[in-house]
Amino acid sequence: MNIDSKENIEQNRESGVSIIMPLFNVEEVILETLEGIHEQTFEKYEALLIDDGSTDKTTDIVMQYIKDKPQFKLYKQANGGPASARNHGLRLANKKYICFVDSDDIIPNYALQLMYDGAITTGAKLITGATKRFNSKGEWFIPMHIKYNIAKPGMKTLLNNPELFYSIGPCAKLYHHSLIDGVFFPENIRYGEDQPFVLHALLQAENIYTVEKVVYYYRLRDGESQSLTQSVNKNPIRILKSIFQIFDYGEAELLKNNTEYEIALKYYQRVSSVELWGALRAAIESRKSENQQIAFTMILDWFKNKSDDFLNIIPSFRYFLLHSSIERVRYITKDNKENYRKLIAYLWSRQGEEAKNAFKKAYPIHMKAVLQIIDNNDWKDARKISLKFIIRRKFKAPILISKVSRRIVFKLATWLPRKKNQVVLATERSTQLEGNLLAIYDYLFYNDMPQKVYVFLRKNRNWFEMFQLYYVLGRAQTIVLDDYYNKIYGLKFNKKSYVVQSWHATGAFKKFGFSALEGTDANTKEFEIRAHSPYTDVLVSSEGIIPEYMEAFRKKANQIKPIGVPRTDIFFEHEYVNYTKEKYQKMYPQLREKKVLLYAPTFRGGPNERFNYSVVLDIAALKKELGDTHILILKFHPVIKNVSFNIKEDDPFILNLSVNHDINDLMLFSDALITDYSSVIFEYSLMNRPIYFFAYDIDEYLDERGFYFDYKATIPGEVFKDTTSLINSIKNGTYNYADLETFKKKFVGSLDGDSTKRFVETYITKNNEDVNHL
Repeated sequence: MNIDSKENIEQNRESGVSIIMPLFNVEEVILETLEGIHEQTFEKYEALLIDDGSTDKTTDIVMQYIKDKPQFKLYKQANGGPASARNHGLRLANKKYICFVDSDDIIPNYALQLMYDGAITTGAKLITGATKRFNSKGEWFIPMHIKYNIAKPGMKTLLNNPELFYSIGPCAKLYHHSLIDGVFFPENIRYGEDQPFVLHALLQAENIYTVEKVVYYYRLRDGESQSLTQSVNKNPIRILKSIFQIFDYGEAELLKNNTEYEIALKYYQRVSSVELWGALRAAIESRKSENQQIAFTMILDWFKNKSDDFLNIIPSFRYFLLHSSIERVRYITKDNKENYRKLIAYLWSRQGEEAKNAFKKAYPIHMKAVLQIIDNNDWKDARKISLKFIIRRKFKAPILISKVSRRIVFKLATWLPRKKNQVVLATERSTQLEGNLLAIYDYLFYNDMPQKVYVFLRKNRNWFEMFQLYYVLGRAQTIVLDDYYNKIYGLKFNKKSYVVQSWHATGAFKKFGFSALEGTDANTKEFEIRAHSPYTDVLVSSEGIIPEYMEAFRKKANQIKPIGVPRTDIFFEHEYVNYTKEKYQKMYPQLREKKVLLYAPTFRGGPNERFNYSVVLDIAALKKELGDTHILILKFHPVIKNVSFNIKEDDPFILNLSVNHDINDLMLFSDALITDYSSVIFEYSLMNRPIYFFAYDIDEYLDERGFYFDYKATIPGEVFKDTTSLINSIKNGTYNYADLETFKKKFVGSLDGDSTKRFVETYITKNNEDVNHL
C-alpha cells in the first residue's frame, strides 16, 4: 500500500472505536453482552454485530434490542467460524481504533474510555488491559496472566516484555487501524485462529500500553470446559493441524518482520509449551491408540519439514518429547511404541552437539532411558521412570491427601492423650520463622526450656509430611498461629488443646475477619467461620481493644487475652535497638548522614491493583524539598508486587528495602514514619516518634475496608491527601506527642517488653525440649 492510499484511509476514518462482535447461538447471554457495550461511558463507537449463521433466537433478540440504538449494526453471513466473522467486521469498520468482543463476554462500562484515553495520551497503537474469567459462582484472574505479570500497567515493548505472548487472544485490546490494515484472521485454522493476527499486531506496534484496570471478562459457562484434552480427544487431527499452522504462520510473520532472535525464541517457547505440549500430553494421557498414533506421526512429519536451526533453538521440543513424554511412557499403547521411538530418534538425530550435551547434563537419567529406547528398543528404564512419576502424581493429589490427613490421621490423633510437652508454631505467611512465632521460639531456646517444638512453615508437602503434620496438630498441647492457617480450617481439636491465634498485626485499626464481611474486599461468612472456629484464645495488645477482637473472630471476652504481642518485645531491648541501627548504618552509610523517613503504606484494592502497584506519593517532590536533610526508606506490604514510582530505583534519595528486611528493624532507627492505614502505627508508636498519615484515598478506602474507630479522630497525627502538605508538615517539625500518648494507652497498653514471657507462662508447660523442623 502506497503512502497516498494510507493517508486517504486515515482521513476517511472517523475518530472513535469500531467494536467487532461475531454472533453464533448465544441467545442465553447475548443481552448481557450488549448491555455491557451500551452502558459504556465512551460514546464514540460503532458496534458491528456479525451473525455467523446462528440457528437459535440470537438474531431475533439482537434485532429487538438494537432497533432504537443506531450505534449497533447487525450483519448476517453464512456460518464460517469466528475468523470469518471478525474479517467481515474488519472490512466494515471505519473508526480509527478496533476492539474485538466475543458475544458471550462482558466489558466493564469504563473499558473503552480507559483504553481510548490510554491510546490518545501515550500515542501507543496497541492498548491492553487486565482480564478475568467468570461464571455463575464468581470471577478470577487467569493463572497464567498472574504468573507472567501480564496486567502490569505502563508502556511496554516486546523486547522488554515478551510475556505479552501469553495474552495473545484478540480481545481485551484496542488496535489502531494502521497496525492491522489489510491484515485478517486466517480462516483455514479452526483452533487458535486468532494468534497470527494478534502476533502481527504485537510485532508491528513499536510501543504497547497496558492500562491499570480489568477491561474484559471472559465467560466460562456452567458445565463448559476450556480443556484442550477434551478438544484433542474429540478431534486430534484438526487440533494438531491447527497448532502446526499456528507455528508456521508465526514463523513466517517473525521472518517477515526481521524479528530479533530473543523475541522469536520467546514466541516459539510459548506455542510449543502451551499449545503443542498441551495437545501431545492430552493424546498420550488419553491412552487411546488412535490419538497417540496421530500425534506421533503428525509431529514427526512436521519436524521433517523444519530446519536444524528451528529444531535446535526451541528447547521445549527436547524437554517435552525426551523428558515429559518419557515420564508418561506407561500411558503409550503397545502399538504406538514404535511410532514414539521413531519420533524421538528423529528429533535426537537432528540435534547439534551443544543441544545434546545440554540435555544430557540437565536430565542424565531421562537421557539414558531415551538412548536405550532409540538404540536398543529397551524400555525398561523408561518404564521405571514412568512408574515413579505416576505414583508420585497420584500420591501428590492434594484432595486425596487432604481428606485422609484431616478425616483419618487428625481425628485419630485427637483421641490419643495430649502431648503436654509439645508446642506447634505454624504459619502459611512465610518459608521462614518470623514475627510472634520467632519470638516464642527464641524465648524457649535461649531460656533452655524443655518443650518439644514443631515448626510448620509454608511449603509443598508430600503425603508423608502431610500425615505427620496432622498427627502432630492432633496431639500437641499448644498450637500457635500468626494468621489465617488453612490446614486447620473447620477442624475440631481436643478440648484440652490450646489453639492460640497470636495474629500478625497489633492493635485494632482496619476491620478484618467477621468485622469486614460488608467490605468490598471481604471473604464470605462461611469462609471466616471455617478459618476462625478452631481458635481457643486470641492475643491482643491492650484491654481497650478486646471488644474489637471479639467481633473480628467471634469469640467470648474470656478468650481474648491482653497479655501482649510477643514480637513487640524487641522495641524495649535497648541493646538490640542500638545493634540494629549500627548494622544498617554499616550496610548503608548514607543513613548516618541524614534523618530517616520510613514510608510503609498498606495494600489496597483487589489482586490486580496489589499485583501492579503505582505509588501516588510524589517521591520526586520529596527529594526536591527534603533530599538535602533526609533519606526515604521504602517498605511495601508483602502482597504488593511490581511497584512503580516517579524516581529512578537507584536514586540516592531512596532505599527500597521491601524485600528481605523486617519492618520492625526498619522502625527501630527511623526518625519518622509515613503511612496510611497500616497497623505498623501501633508498633511505631512505641518509639515515641512522629507519624505522618498520607491517606490520599481515605473515602474510597473506608468503603473498601472500614475502620473500628473514627479514623481521623483516632490516629495520632494529621491526615494528608497531597504530597505538598505532607512535605510542609515534615519541614515544620511540629508534632502533637500528647495525642500519641493517648493513642498508646488505648491500643498498646499491654506492650512492655514482657509479652513473650507472659505467653510462655500462660500456655506452655515445662518438659523436655527437642526442636523438629517439618
